[in-house]
Amino acid sequence: MADRRQRAWRRVPGIVAGGLVLTLTLGTCIGEESSDGEGTQLAIREAAAQTPSADAFQSAAAALLPSVVFVQTEGRAPNVVMTPFGPMRRSTDGPIQPMGSGSGVIFTEDGYIMTNNHVVRQAERVTVTLHDRRQLEARVVARDPATDIAVLKVDGRFPAAPLGNSDNLRQGQWVLALGSPLGLQFTVTAGIVSATGRSLNIIEPTQQPTSSGEAPASPLEDFIQTDAAINPGNSGGPLIDLSGSVIGINTAIASPTGVYAGYGFAVPINIARRVAEQLIQYGEVRRPYLGVLLGDVDQTDAEVYRLDTPRGAEVSFVEEGGPAARAGIQIGDVIVGVNGSSVSTVPELNAQLALLDAGSRATFQVIRYGEERQVAVDLGTRTSGVVPERTPTPSEGPASAGIAVTQQNGRVYITGVQSYSAAARAGLRRGQQIVRVNRQEINSVADLQAVLRDATGALSFVVRSPELPGEFIINYRPR
Repeated sequence: MADRRQRAWRRVPGIVAGGLVLTLTLGTCIGEESSDGEGTQLAIREAAAQTPSADAFQSAAAALLPSVVFVQTEGRAPNVVMTPFGPMRRSTDGPIQPMGSGSGVIFTEDGYIMTNNHVVRQAERVTVTLHDRRQLEARVVARDPATDIAVLKVDGRFPAAPLGNSDNLRQGQWVLALGSPLGLQFTVTAGIVSATGRSLNIIEPTQQPTSSGEAPASPLEDFIQTDAAINPGNSGGPLIDLSGSVIGINTAIASPTGVYAGYGFAVPINIARRVAEQLIQYGEVRRPYLGVLLGDVDQTDAEVYRLDTPRGAEVSFVEEGGPAARAGIQIGDVIVGVNGSSVSTVPELNAQLALLDAGSRATFQVIRYGEERQVAVDLGTRTSGVVPERTPTPSEGPASAGIAVTQQNGRVYITGVQSYSAAARAGLRRGQQIVRVNRQEINSVADLQAVLRDATGALSFVVRSPELPGEFIINYRPR
């Protein structure tokens, strides 16, 4: 079995690519000793010839940015109560307040957006900001904890990002990461693909059974690794190639501190696209199920199983009565291919399985103690995914301004502003006099109530402050 070491992995809202590594690569080539000096120089010239121009970066970024969104979430954080047995979380009916932010990418013209599950997992309200600075309310269509992918929906017509083919990625390939790290909206950074097929053990298994009562799908990790300058705020944003196609959804970083420390990871777009399509169609993800436990093959395993080199996925456990058992797969078998495509690691095998239809038949190339054989398996089905309860958005009912008011001598004054509310962030303060709302004169609390009852979108307050002469305007969208 492959050695599994503990690492400091942290999922954050984002990923960004950073570091111009071509100079380092060329420096390494020049410093290497070679018996073929002419061949070395030729390799250097070829590498230099493949260096992309600044226009390539600019063109790719310009093409994709209109499809990138900044995601802000609000919800009710659970109370944490200390008990003799440790901290215990419990739900609260307290006010909705800002929870976090991330990124996303529009992938259909009618407003479907891909992001990360962990960005919107606890959100009761979601707002997206477009590249042209418009703000729209979004609803969570469904989310899949097993792959950390979620789908949002906004109403309207939008520029959709083209989705590429992550199977064609190669180490050393230039990529750009787009998103909003640390609140710095619509940031673009560059780097390379450091590796593919990484499994980090960062996606927590789902404990709840599915609607049919069966065990849920296990986590699927097959990350693209990039030398990205990744920081909170980038999760859910696109990783793109220089042709301007999305090849990954940025998801996590490797860091002991929670900020950029070297490498970032993205869900390959071939997996993310399939998950998103099923979340839209079914509200869940239906994945093929083999019924085994697998491990990567190391040198010792290769000797035991008589392999020419360490490769494939070792079957360490076979579920009794499961698809693999019914087909004759045994513990000690090493799976080295699926439907004619070779696999060298467990993440590669899981990625191949994820692209197959649940319940379909697949042919596995298996090595059993040096003997190669083909095994046809009728795959089972496992589901994962969550459809959140529908919550009304501000456009579906009267606006709640997030303020308390009082009436004195034909004037209305603010006596309190809800903490963390949109009103507070916009600049409404205790002691201000409300002069007009949505261009309607406010002379009484009843006037204000009437305006708010009819309002379904943004509010425009004209107020007077004790410390400032004259009137000023504050516009905001109530949450």
